Amino acid sequence: MRIQPTKKIIKTRPGASFLFACVLFIAGLQGCGKKSEQLVFSGLTMGTTYQVKIVPNNIVLSNNLADQIDDRLQGLDAIFTTYQKTSELMRFNQSAIKQPQVVSQDMFEVMTIAKQVYQQTNGAFDPTVGPLVNLWGFGPDYTDQVIPQSEEITQHLLSVGLNYLLLDQQARTATRQFDIELDFSAIAKGYAVDVVAELLASYGLEHYLIEVGGELRLKGHKANGQRWKIAIEKPSMEPGGVQEALALENVAVATSGDYRNYFEIEGKRYSHTIDPRTGYPIAHKLASVTVIAQTAARADAFATAMMVLGPEGALTLAEQNDLAVYLLVKQSGGFEPRTTTLFTQYLLGE
Repeated sequence: MRIQPTKKIIKTRPGASFLFACVLFIAGLQGCGKKSEQLVFSGLTMGTTYQVKIVPNNIVLSNNLADQIDDRLQGLDAIFTTYQKTSELMRFNQSAIKQPQVVSQDMFEVMTIAKQVYQQTNGAFDPTVGPLVNLWGFGPDYTDQVIPQSEEITQHLLSVGLNYLLLDQQARTATRQFDIELDFSAIAKGYAVDVVAELLASYGLEHYLIEVGGELRLKGHKANGQRWKIAIEKPSMEPGGVQEALALENVAVATSGDYRNYFEIEGKRYSHTIDPRTGYPIAHKLASVTVIAQTAARADAFATAMMVLGPEGALTLAEQNDLAVYLLVKQSGGFEPRTTTLFTQYLLGE
């Protein structure tokens, strides 16, 4: 028999732990400069919001650039959503075992990046963990959380492993070699950021900030010539506090945290972050991790893996892959920051 929680705390869906610092307010609307110095496009996609800030610097842009950005993002949402049975991802999850499937270029690229990070993290990042997330009650349907029996977990673990996904680059096919289910929610938003960056680069743009659901990519500088500034959120039940301020250019950033989505039973906390190697929620003291990398997709995926690994494992993985990483570790008196050497260059010290 499954054990029902005696006390349950469910916060909003897992979201990125980023706040925009006040210096990112729209130029011309907040008294920061002329209206022509910065363009801002925003909207909804992938169950969250997006925002694109551009400093054109006299580059002539298409009149429908906002539509191009939105169309590209909506197209990616239609590919990777798990909320529509007709999406390319959901159709692939129902494809015949050991039968190669031709997939879209976007799908193939995300699968390729996911497999690379899966291998680099020894399975800590694994997009096939979805059935275990659902088993623990943290899936898209948001059913009541329960503690599954160990036999159920063992059974579900049999269908976990991105090594069961076979890719053929020449034919651009993907094959499920076992009955796995893919969920790219921990990499798709980062990939979407990178796709928009490619679109802006095609116009020759060199100064922009792209954000999708908290995943970021920044290039060049703001209209006033300064680097883009963002803030890492202080872990709290209520968003709004700033832990650290960063000054960035020509990098991508992603944050993962577990302090807003969990349930409790008799004082024990069960996180929504499930370790795909064990089938159980993480139990270490890492509250959040911020990763700076060259692409948002990789930053997104590595942040998820590091939340699985915990503080020591995360720092080891970061050093092995030359990643700039900022950790917040729970202590009795609050949160202790830990960073890699590469990260210190981005701290403002404000």
